[in-house]
Amino acid sequence: MPEKTPTSDFDKLKARSASFPDSPGVYLFKGPADKVIYVGKALSLKKRTASYFNQKGQESPKVRALVSQALGLDFILAGDENEALLLESNLIKKHHPRYNILLRDDKSYPYLKLTTYEDFPRVLISRRPSSDGSKYYGPYPNLKLREIVKMIYRYFNIRDCDIDIDGKAEKACLSYQIKQCPAPCIGVIEKQAYGQMVKRVQWFLEGKHDDLMEHVRAEMLKASDRQEFEEAAKLRDLLESISQMQRNYAVLSPDKKDVDVFSLAMGLGKVLVSVIQLRQGKVTGHVKLTAENELEEPLEEVFPMVLRQYYVPGVFMPEEVLVPVEWALETGLEEWLTKQKGSPAQVRRAEKDWRRELMNMAEQNVLAALKEDGQRTNVLKEIQDLLGLKALPRSIACFDISTLQGSFTVGSAVFFRDGVPEKSRYRKFKIKELEGQDDFRSHQEMMRRYLRLLEREGNPPPDLFLIDGGKGQLSAVQPVLDAELKDGYSLASLAKREEEVFVPGQGHPVDFRGHLKARHLLQRVRDESHRFAVGYHRIIRDREAVTSLLRKVKGIGPTRLRVLLNRFESVKKIQEAPLEELEAVPGFSRELAHQLYKAFHP
Repeated sequence: MPEKTPTSDFDKLKARSASFPDSPGVYLFKGPADKVIYVGKALSLKKRTASYFNQKGQESPKVRALVSQALGLDFILAGDENEALLLESNLIKKHHPRYNILLRDDKSYPYLKLTTYEDFPRVLISRRPSSDGSKYYGPYPNLKLREIVKMIYRYFNIRDCDIDIDGKAEKACLSYQIKQCPAPCIGVIEKQAYGQMVKRVQWFLEGKHDDLMEHVRAEMLKASDRQEFEEAAKLRDLLESISQMQRNYAVLSPDKKDVDVFSLAMGLGKVLVSVIQLRQGKVTGHVKLTAENELEEPLEEVFPMVLRQYYVPGVFMPEEVLVPVEWALETGLEEWLTKQKGSPAQVRRAEKDWRRELMNMAEQNVLAALKEDGQRTNVLKEIQDLLGLKALPRSIACFDISTLQGSFTVGSAVFFRDGVPEKSRYRKFKIKELEGQDDFRSHQEMMRRYLRLLEREGNPPPDLFLIDGGKGQLSAVQPVLDAELKDGYSLASLAKREEEVFVPGQGHPVDFRGHLKARHLLQRVRDESHRFAVGYHRIIRDREAVTSLLRKVKGIGPTRLRVLLNRFESVKKIQEAPLEELEAVPGFSRELAHQLYKAFHP
């Protein structure tokens, strides 16, 4: 009897799974346009993928949702479980699959970046670590990092410029004159001696304050013996600054260890993460994160993925990672941590003494975050009920148009997840397809381009499209969404004047009386969209005005304009630049610089 040919996507996927080898590796569910929607690892690819199609697997609504979205199933063989772990982690970072555990930073906490890939490193503030060879310290939720960076440049004497250092510059900058840079640019200091200064910065950033203070104290006494009293006073001030920071930290570990303490709590389709940072035995910070968990995996399975995404290459790693005492730990996790750190690292259960105390602190923090998240979820449920939405509007995208009588027309799309702005998903649009003022057609153009952008980025549509406007704007956008989103969507508009909320197919506004928190959330999203649109409109308008003025200066064409913008980064900075700086721009004669200066300072 011939084998039955699969007739549905489910049957095709099941048949594809049956052909997989009984070997370790990684499997990938794929959706439309070959987009990866889930990555998993397995000791046996055949057995693990088969579990998605048997009766027990299909009992889970989340698994059914994943399989229903999948159009393809593929695998990559690995040598063993550890190799599969690494491959899974890399593929998740590459594809950001919708159904995987994805860690996101709720407040976009900043890091301090030490550019150790450079011969003469600097310290910068960075929002997102990358594999560029730098060392990253943080994330820092509470510290005023700009003040910390100023302190580093003032007391540790490393350079603050961004030029390429070859030691052959004609002259040093002002920082050398005021003794806040050793001037590697003119060859005053060699790479090895500069490296010793960078080492002190590393001690400071790694929380090794006792070692640093001992070193600085010795340097201060040497400077005093040499009668270099200005240098000695500077080192004394550094000692006082570090001592002040020390007084602000609670000491919890007598062992002077570097420890990160993880506590997790299950929310709706996500996991809330609390991380207490202990550096040299002192509590230096607390970070709150969220991991998307569409398939509602158990916490013990979520944690290894959180860890691999938290400790990206270059980020400072502690000696110990503490977890709740009741957890079973994944094989190979400690080995992975040690490999990432480059020295021994432990994953330990917080069983007693100061470790138990730290875990209690982390658990209290994550429970407080869970309570706050529950309150936001209740507001979202109110919005779902009031607007008659099929799904909880965890993600809301709001759209606004800003124009000046039909000139410089721009659009904005802001993105909120669980009632919190996600600024990495903000988008802005310069309206191109029409001239003059037409709010409806502007909204249509922006929506078409936004949907194409979602497709290119591989992002799903938001749970709720919110339009800044009334019934007219709502009616203008609806046919665009109808044409593009065949699987359905949720749409509403919020008019500014009367703060009325409209939904398709309903002539009168939705009654939000008695639901102030729900209305306030929609207003907050709408106001953020308006702010973002107006800000972009102002930038475009001002840039165009000043660029027009620049072009009127005889001798400044597109090439020189590009040189100016590369040198000063913005038109405003060109406007504010003194005549001496304009004269120093490559390709600008003294006469041309003077003409440019006069254009801004008649």
